Amino acid sequence: MTPKQLKLFKFLKGYKHTYEIMPTFNDMKKYMQVKSLSTVHQMLGYLELKGYIKRYPAMARAIETLK
Repeated sequence: MTPKQLKLFKFLKGYKHTYEIMPTFNDMKKYMQVKSLSTVHQMLGYLELKGYIKRYPAMARAIETLK
């Protein structure tokens, strides 16, 4: 896992613990300090591919941390 992927993964876990809901893509974009939502989508794709998260299509904030 790259440092940026780890940062996003820790953010997801911390946000879920604090607010009991996953962050929006805009929340993730702001936290990661990136300019494009596609960058967030790409990072989430890598995390899912590596087995750290599970995304559920067609549902809002539908991300589950697995590790």
